[in-house]
Amino acid sequence: MPRFTLPALLAAALIAAPLLSTHSFVHHLLIMVLFSTLLGLSWNLLGGFAGQVSFGHSAFLGLGAYSTLLLYLKLGLSPWFGLLAGGAVAMAVAVPIGLICFRLRGPYFSLATLAVAEIIRLVALNWDDLTAGPQGLIITHLPATSILGQTVNWESKLPFYYLIAVLALLGMGLTHLVARSRLGAYLLAVREDLESAEAVGIDTVRTRVLALALSALLVGLAGGFYGLYFRYIDPDAVFSVALSVEMVFIAVVGGIATTAGPIVGAIVLVGISETFRTQFQSGHLIFYGLFMMLVIRYLPDGIWGRVRLALKQARER
Repeated sequence: MPRFTLPALLAAALIAAPLLSTHSFVHHLLIMVLFSTLLGLSWNLLGGFAGQVSFGHSAFLGLGAYSTLLLYLKLGLSPWFGLLAGGAVAMAVAVPIGLICFRLRGPYFSLATLAVAEIIRLVALNWDDLTAGPQGLIITHLPATSILGQTVNWESKLPFYYLIAVLALLGMGLTHLVARSRLGAYLLAVREDLESAEAVGIDTVRTRVLALALSALLVGLAGGFYGLYFRYIDPDAVFSVALSVEMVFIAVVGGIATTAGPIVGAIVLVGISETFRTQFQSGHLIFYGLFMMLVIRYLPDGIWGRVRLALKQARER
């Protein structure tokens, strides 16, 4: 199969998917699947490839969301410029955090990321002059945008679908490049044995900081999209531990250290969440948690990991 056949088919499927239905709720589900895919891909770069389990990735999502909305509300800059700036801010903050936290190992690193996210949440919660504190920030209107000579009205969900589709494709492309690069090999070496990686000359701190920066860039872009799509953010929503844990779940359920894993995880978890939410309202979390336990117990490599193994065994027969 030619190298660009699969990406072309994926892009075509993403373009056609929302055209199969005009229902607003269907478009919302597709948006949430791609949004969750981007979250899973971002965490996977650090937690999947490098084995550095972070429970504080919501810090970068919140930074991206607040940067995007503040640049628009306070300075009047284009929200689409703010979305890119949100990713850049998240990346810039991630570098010093990584240089400090990667001196720690094992559970201490995970706890440190959780502490950092909580510190940033408390700053946002109490800095009323900048973030409006617990009241949060709200956007009442997004200006129409001219793209390729066409005026795009952001009052419908379809433009947001294509925006998150582009961001998700960016995340997939970046993950694919990392997986096949020297950086990817270094990250896998760090994941398997940190001491051995250092012994053969790999700068393990620099390698992990680079992975964290790329991961923060993606989740910062996701945060900017979150703020523009929902048009309201507050510290408890975008800096919550639940968001960080959800990113972990998406990658683990789909299959860590793979490009397709977070896509599969997002489809399955969003599907389960929305299906049981309709039937059981808040009780859907019971089924969500039960499914997570079953996957961790019987599919330790994730759904896509098990599919890959089955395909490999079938080819060897």
